[in-house]
Amino acid sequence: MSESSAAYPAGLVPGAATRDPVMDLVRVLCVAVVVVGHMFMVGAMVVPGRGLVVERPLLETDWIGPVSWIAQIMPLFFVVGGFAGIGAWRRLAASGGTAADYIRSRILRLARPSIALFAALAIGVLVMHLTGVDPAAIRLIGLGISSPLWFLAAYAFAQAYLPGLATLHAQAPWRTLAALATGAVLCDVLRFATGIEALGLLDMTFVWLFAQQLGFWIADGWFRARSRATVAALGAGAYLLLFGLVAVGYPGNMLDNLYPPTFAIVALAVGQTCLMVLAYPALERLTAVRPLRFVVATVGSRLMTIYLWHLPVLALIVGLLLLTPVPTPASGSAEWWLTRPLIFVVMVGVLIVIAWLLGGLERASSAPVHGASDVSTGLAAGLMVIPSFSVIVFGLPFAVAASSALVLGAAVLLLSPHRASLRERGPSAVTP
Repeated sequence: MSESSAAYPAGLVPGAATRDPVMDLVRVLCVAVVVVGHMFMVGAMVVPGRGLVVERPLLETDWIGPVSWIAQIMPLFFVVGGFAGIGAWRRLAASGGTAADYIRSRILRLARPSIALFAALAIGVLVMHLTGVDPAAIRLIGLGISSPLWFLAAYAFAQAYLPGLATLHAQAPWRTLAALATGAVLCDVLRFATGIEALGLLDMTFVWLFAQQLGFWIADGWFRARSRATVAALGAGAYLLLFGLVAVGYPGNMLDNLYPPTFAIVALAVGQTCLMVLAYPALERLTAVRPLRFVVATVGSRLMTIYLWHLPVLALIVGLLLLTPVPTPASGSAEWWLTRPLIFVVMVGVLIVIAWLLGGLERASSAPVHGASDVSTGLAAGLMVIPSFSVIVFGLPFAVAASSALVLGAAVLLLSPHRASLRERGPSAVTP
């Protein structure tokens, strides 16, 4: 791929005009891995004299470190998001849409289902306080439930910058990718040298944008134009780099590199991208199975709802079990592991109901509306990241959950289709 914009034809890139069923399948598989992983990661029991004790059995196993080099799939989710996003942006731009139009649609798909989640969490926290649940237990539950919500800020940020990065990609793909990787390295150096952990938050800018950028390269066919041997060698090089990073002090468990993200996630993103490209023919054969295509389409249209709700649902199931006289096996014991399939079945059943009831929030009013205001879109994007950072700093007390729902509601109001349609029709549209 050249460093010139001449490498990209005007308008749509071949292959980007329609959805890729394999990439849709990968998105669904990524979220499925997250749901299953969290189910194995959460163990709770009431210990006399200590109250509620929450443990993470999965993290205490000897094998989770090596497995995380494949199973920590958040980098791959951002890669696939970049692939889907640049296709949607190019189609929108070809029809006359603007960057604000694109950002509006993406922020709405994140904000609308998040309002329902935070409103429900606020009610849940309030009910626990009113029913006399130990405040320490409430804080512990809130921290566990809210742990994946960093994703909202990171993904909203990445999508908001996608149109601009797509332009940089068209003009200088190699330099853009190198700049993002260099930024990630420098953030790590500053963080480790100074011991200021807050500097790690800057890496959210570079690491996740780098992963998203890889999706652009897939969309443009760069990986498909390479031989399988070349892709395999690139992937092997990425994993060798990962070995080297661990050797010099990076955590060997990729879960520990996730938040704040480190340069290890950059290497992991390249490695996982190459593995996905190599597996593409097999995944393509899977997408030919009609029932699987139906499942992927159904789940894919409600994917954000499933991601947002899976931990609250798991916490609710575990909490209800603790209230029953059924003996609770010790977290991480053989009996505990044997209960996971049943927990999974119940969790999936509840998620199906929630996705059926609330899944429409991901689609309603999120279609692109030409004429979105740059100012209102920018403000809405800024509001989108506030709840995640509030949860990171303060946990999930009632005030944070309730105010987050209100902040996200304000973001949705700023992006109202009615406001955009009035701007398109001009001043006469509001004349009495």
